[in-house]
Amino acid sequence: MSYINDLRVALSDGARAKETSRAAGAGMWANYVRSTCWPQTPASVEGLESVHKEVVAELNSLRELTKDEKNSLRSAKSVVAKAITNNVDVWQRDEHGAVIVDEDGNPMPKGKSDLQEAMTDFQRLVKLLDQFEKTFAKDTREALLGEELETLKGKMITLAAMVGEEYVRVCE
Repeated sequence: MSYINDLRVALSDGARAKETSRAAGAGMWANYVRSTCWPQTPASVEGLESVHKEVVAELNSLRELTKDEKNSLRSAKSVVAKAITNNVDVWQRDEHGAVIVDEDGNPMPKGKSDLQEAMTDFQRLVKLLDQFEKTFAKDTREALLGEELETLKGKMITLAAMVGEEYVRVCE
């Protein structure tokens, strides 16, 4: 856990650390994510809880955490736990899927606000379908050609079949 010292410094920096931590890759937030999720992001909230306890113990061994520092760590843990629960990656990635690193070679987590707004796959799919429905129902949308309608119909049939298969699999 090589990011523990950086996390200790960021936590000690008080008010300025709160502002810095809101940006991806900086301050307490980035070092918390690196300390708990690098090189392997916990697969479950229980796994995160275990790693979090280790981080807190190590931070306390360097210097006892203040109430504000403990609250900051709890807040960060809550956001990471939500990401894990929603199956959302905590790392910034390039177009090839590799984790982006900063100029010092540190992995770059997504910003705290990005993860707080993260949606589950289900939420994203429903939002996408709602947008499709609204667009399709508009009186002002452009007319679709027969070939375009056939393409949409085929994709919807495929999607409906996939959802049906998943429903049968899950409900058996």
